[in-house]
Amino acid sequence: MIESALDRLGVSRDSLLEVMLDIRDQRGSVSEAGLLYLADRLRLTVAEVYEVATAYPAVNYGSIEPYRTEADGCDDLVCALLRGGANSHDHAGRGVCRGRCDGVSRADSVRVFDEFRAAGGYSIVERLRQEPCLKDRILQDIGSGNAVGRAGTSFPVGHKWQKIIAASGEPVVIVNADEGELATFKDRYILESDPHGVLEAALVAALVIGARQLFVYLRDDYVHLHAVLRRAIDEVVASGLADGLQIDLRRSGGAYICGEETALIASLEGRPARPRERPPYPTEQGYHGHPTLVHNVETFYRLRGIWGAALEPSVPVTALLDPEAALFSVSGRVRQPGPKLVRGLPTLAALVDEAGGMCDSDELGGIVVGGAAGTIVPARLCDVPLQELIASGLRLGTGSAVVFNQHDDIRWIAARMAGFLARESCGQCSPCRVGTTKMARAISDGSLDHATLNDLSVAMSEASICALGRNAGKFLARVIRTLPERQL
Repeated sequence: MIESALDRLGVSRDSLLEVMLDIRDQRGSVSEAGLLYLADRLRLTVAEVYEVATAYPAVNYGSIEPYRTEADGCDDLVCALLRGGANSHDHAGRGVCRGRCDGVSRADSVRVFDEFRAAGGYSIVERLRQEPCLKDRILQDIGSGNAVGRAGTSFPVGHKWQKIIAASGEPVVIVNADEGELATFKDRYILESDPHGVLEAALVAALVIGARQLFVYLRDDYVHLHAVLRRAIDEVVASGLADGLQIDLRRSGGAYICGEETALIASLEGRPARPRERPPYPTEQGYHGHPTLVHNVETFYRLRGIWGAALEPSVPVTALLDPEAALFSVSGRVRQPGPKLVRGLPTLAALVDEAGGMCDSDELGGIVVGGAAGTIVPARLCDVPLQELIASGLRLGTGSAVVFNQHDDIRWIAARMAGFLARESCGQCSPCRVGTTKMARAISDGSLDHATLNDLSVAMSEASICALGRNAGKFLARVIRTLPERQL
């Protein structure tokens, strides 16, 4: 079994994580014997292989219990909230968030290759191969269209592409479909509906920046999408549309930190998921030193709306491609949880209306916006114009919105979020490793006063290596402002 995986993926360190996941698929976990065998075959030290095996929860190293990739519910915020919140005594050990906070899978409605082609799909790829001058037009459209990343940072896409073109070395493109942010599932929705739309945009990016290697890095929990993407990639390769481009589908190992680009790249290189100091940036030196373009699924997909109208007038620019529309993952105590596409959202409370209103006779207690290190917005602010909240510092992040009711304990919610961050810290730097643990404990049991918590917030915000620790510090600062000292 291990040999067949190595034959398929190659006998190199890069294949280490994927081979381990193959072993887990077959046997439920990776044993010590399997680890020793891999170390010998890949000519790595046992310590190097062990470090990778223990860095990714999905490898399930040394466990006697099989790993459940599609478990029924989890122990994180949304599922715990719906099981009763702070009043629940259900601690069933369901594991981490699986990205199914809406409780729905739509893979049976996927747009297949022939249907996508019939609607004009991939015509821009063919035109780019025939008319290389279109590259400049696409770069211009992306720049003038003010395209930004949709993974939470809103970094200008055009600037990123230009930096890679200006860098030395052959570029690499990575589609980040890991989507590990708490209560976020919009990328899953796009892939379930239109995987070829994502691949088309990634192929365009590869042609424009001159890449010959493309990775699709898929969340391991999205088991149903693995076959969907495998088929889509095989269809693209068989059609000749990807000639000259190597496309590899790789799975993540369940490490939240891989939302950080350099940690994701380390994962693809067969190393522990740990962020590195910047500079150099991935656009300068990324995967094995190559300039590397990383976008999440939604960023790639929605770029098609910017160049589509100008270059492919026969291809309709659907609502999802409208650059002015925002896609939210709405979950929690609402009647119709799921992805919600909204243009010109007036207030956060309007998201509740988009999701069918509150469950039963609940009243709105507030909304958690932006994921695990996001903002707990109390009900009194949910009717404030959204642009005013953004101007005062609110960040929408990945667009996740967890709705809670008037009975839900805000401190309990904050403790769940802090616990998630503490668990997902890679442990590389002390400010994050120690800080998130202290933060989670303090919010949960009220063991620290506001002054000490403020010091902790500053230490994490200013001294952590990557955004996880820095954002955790900012999250703590917001919690301090939200909750009176007597509640902490």
